[in-house]
Amino acid sequence: MHKLIKKFSDLKNSRRTTRVLLALFLALIICIVFVGLDNPTGIILGWVAVTLLLTALVRGWRKIRNFLILLFVSFVGAIVLSFLYMEVALPLTGWFGGTDATQSVPWRIFHVIISDVILLFTPTGIFVGIVGSVWLGISRLSNLRKRDCTGAT
Repeated sequence: MHKLIKKFSDLKNSRRTTRVLLALFLALIICIVFVGLDNPTGIILGWVAVTLLLTALVRGWRKIRNFLILLFVSFVGAIVLSFLYMEVALPLTGWFGGTDATQSVPWRIFHVIISDVILLFTPTGIFVGIVGSVWLGISRLSNLRKRDCTGAT
């Protein structure tokens, strides 16, 4: 019965931590709305906000492989998204809409969304992937070391 109570309290603490991370994320998003993403302060706030969001999403990951996949997908995703934007979407817009289509409001909205996704999610995905894999690697090595020390005596 004691184990069940401990599991429930750990789950409760995990939910509380996730809620705190998401509340901080929303607070930073509100700050970003007022500051804007067109200056260094807004970009740093955006990186911190997305890092908090990613941390809330990956808190349950216990495999180094998952963090390495996040690292790889963030890096390759930025390249693929940039390629699709520059080599596919931009020529298609010019082809279908003429030369003035890239000056339209819908295209500018699309441009801002794609640019912000590349700007905010790529560096933070790489950062969370590296930090998570290093953190898990060090904790696994320390657990192995503790296990070896206690087993030898």
